[in-house]
Amino acid sequence: MKTPPGQLRADLNPEVLMMICTAGHVDHGKTSLVRLLTGCETDRLKEEKERGLTIELGFAPCYLGGNLCVGIVDVPGHEKFIKNMVAGVSGIEMTVLVIAADDGVMPQTVEHFQIMDLLGVRNGMVALTKIDLVSKEDVQQRIAEIRAFLKATFMEDAPICPVSSETFDGYSEFYDTLVARIKGVARRRRHGVFRMPVERVFAQHGFGNIVSGIPVEGSVRLGEQVEIVLGGQTGRIRGIQRFGRDAEEGSYGQCLALNIPDFSKAPLERGNVLCPPGYLKASCFFNIRLTVVPGTEKPLSNAEQIKFHTGTIEEPGKIYLLQDKPIGAGQSGWATVALSRSVAAAAHDRFILRRPSPAVTVAGGEILFVSYSDQRPRKKEVSDKFEEYARFFGNADPLSGEGIEKRIEYFLLSECKVGASMTEIGKGTLLSNEVVAPALSRLVAGGKVMAPQDDYFVYAEAYRALLAAVEASIKKAFSERKELSLGISDLRAEFGCPGLLWSRVQSDLEAKKLVTARGNKLVMKAGLSQLPGEDQRLAGAILRIYKETAFHSPRPDELPPILRAPQANVDRLLQYLVNDGQLIRITKNVVLSYESYKKAQELVIETVKTKGLLNSADFKDMIDSSRKYAISILDYLDSRRVTVRVGNDRKLTPDYQKNLV
Repeated sequence: MKTPPGQLRADLNPEVLMMICTAGHVDHGKTSLVRLLTGCETDRLKEEKERGLTIELGFAPCYLGGNLCVGIVDVPGHEKFIKNMVAGVSGIEMTVLVIAADDGVMPQTVEHFQIMDLLGVRNGMVALTKIDLVSKEDVQQRIAEIRAFLKATFMEDAPICPVSSETFDGYSEFYDTLVARIKGVARRRRHGVFRMPVERVFAQHGFGNIVSGIPVEGSVRLGEQVEIVLGGQTGRIRGIQRFGRDAEEGSYGQCLALNIPDFSKAPLERGNVLCPPGYLKASCFFNIRLTVVPGTEKPLSNAEQIKFHTGTIEEPGKIYLLQDKPIGAGQSGWATVALSRSVAAAAHDRFILRRPSPAVTVAGGEILFVSYSDQRPRKKEVSDKFEEYARFFGNADPLSGEGIEKRIEYFLLSECKVGASMTEIGKGTLLSNEVVAPALSRLVAGGKVMAPQDDYFVYAEAYRALLAAVEASIKKAFSERKELSLGISDLRAEFGCPGLLWSRVQSDLEAKKLVTARGNKLVMKAGLSQLPGEDQRLAGAILRIYKETAFHSPRPDELPPILRAPQANVDRLLQYLVNDGQLIRITKNVVLSYESYKKAQELVIETVKTKGLLNSADFKDMIDSSRKYAISILDYLDSRRVTVRVGNDRKLTPDYQKNLV
C-alpha cells in the first residue's frame, strides 16, 4: 500500500486547523491508528516502547490535503495515567473514540468518554479497530453495542468506522469520514490572552529551556514576554516550533514548543502556566459548577477528599458543597474546591474531580469564579455570588462573542463596582486589549457601560447604585445630624470612589441641585431653608454680626455668649456659612463676611497696580484695623497665590486673576 493519506511530504508547511485527540481503553489501538494516520511514532519514552502502552501524551500532525492540518493528541489509556489524559483533552475540539472490536466498550472507554464530556468536548467519531481479529458478524454486533453506549450523549449520532491498522481494511473510509467530520466542525474562537499549561520542560544544548504544551487560550509571537505562574519569573520567547516546525507564532489548540532561555535557571515544572506578565493569579479556592458522573455508586459528599485536574494540574484538596445534601450520580450542583496549595487556573476553565481511593473519575465541570483570599470563602458569600452569576449569564456561553461582553459586564458589576481602566478590565477578565476595546465600545453605545473619563469605565447599573447611595448618605447627614456641608474626601473614602469617577458623581449631584461644591466641601443646596426656624434665626444672626463688624469681627469662640447659643450649634452653622461662601475663614480665629473680604482683596489689587507694591503697615491703615487682621488677610492672599511676599511688602503674582474669590 502506498503512503496512507494523512501523512506528510516534507516540503509542506500547513495551516493547523485545530487539535483532536484519540481516547479509549488501553491496548485498543490508539497509537497504531495515529501512526497510520500521521506516520509519527507518538510513544517516545523508553518504558512506553518496552511496555507497549502510552504513559505520556503523544503529539503528531495529520495532513488533510492542500495546506490544511490538524494536530492529534494520543492520550494514555491505562487507568494510572488518567491525569495525562485530562491534560491532553484541554484545548481539544474533537475526539476519535477508539474501541477494539475484540473487546468492545471497556472501563477506560467509559471513563475517557466521561472525561471528554465533562471537559466540554462536543464533537467526535468512533474508530472500531482490530476488525481483522473478529468476524463481520462480530463487527456489526460491536457497532450495535457502541450505539447503545452512546445513546443520549453528545456522540449519539457520531459515525462509527470499522478499521484495521494491520490490514488497512476500512482505512480509506475512516480517513474520508475523519476529514469530513473535521471540516464540519466550526472551530470555536478563544478570545482570551495566551495561556499554556506546561506539559514538558527540557534543556537543549545551546538553546536553554524548551517548554511544550497546548495553549488553552490566545496566541503568542516570537519576541513576546511571558510569565511563569506559579513563580512570577518572566522571559522572552526566542523560538517557536509548531508540530516540530519553526514558526513565527502559535495559538490555542496547537502543539507548541517554546524556547525561553531566560527560564534556564527558573524552577519550571508541569502544572505551571505560561501567560503574559500580570494577567494570571494563582489561588487555592475555585468556585465551580459540577456534574457527577452517571453511574457513580457513592454520592459526592461535603468536605470529601478529591484530586482536582485542570490543564496539566493535578492537585489534592477537598470539595465543599453549597447544598445541604450529597450530589448523586448524574446530578449537578455548586461547590468550592479548596486545594492543598495554590495553582494557576481561571474562570471558565474546565476541570475533572477524581476520588483518590479507589481512583475513579467522579465529577467534572466548569470553574465559574476564583477566590483570591487567604481563607476559604464563607458559604453564604459564595452562594450569593453563584446566584448572581447564574442570573447574569443565564445560558450565555462565556467563550462566545456575546459571552465576552458578558464577562466584561460581570467583572465591572461584581469585582470593580467603582470602575476600571481598559487594561485593568483585560487583566481581570484575561482578555487582550484588542478584544476588550471593541467590546467596551459596543457596551458604551448600548448604555450598559459608562465612560466618565477617557480610558475609565464603570458598569451603568453599578454607577446608578453608587450615585443613589451617595445621595442617600448626604440626605441622611442633613436630616439626622443637621449637617449642612460634607467633606469631599470623607465622602469619597466612604464609598471607595476614585477621582476619575468622583468628578462624574459630583457633577450629577450638582445637576440634581442637591449640593454645590465649595473648595473641598459639598454644601447642601437647600441649606438653611430646610432647617428648623431656630437654626435659621441663629445663622442669620451670625452672618449679620460678621457683616456689621467687618475688619473688627469676633473670634468664632466669642460667638456663643454673644448669641446665647450652644457652641456646637454655632460651629455647625458657622461652618455651613463658610462652605456656602457667605463667610471667608482667613485663619482659625479670623472670619470675615464675603463682602468684607472682597473689599480687602480689591484694595490690595488696586494699591499694587498703582504703587507696584503694598506695605503691610499701610494696609492696616487702609482697613482701619489691627495688625493681626491685616497680616492674616495678606497671608491668606499669599496662600491663594493672589500675592507674593517681598520682605514686608506684597506684589501680585503673574496669574493672580484666576485665584481671586
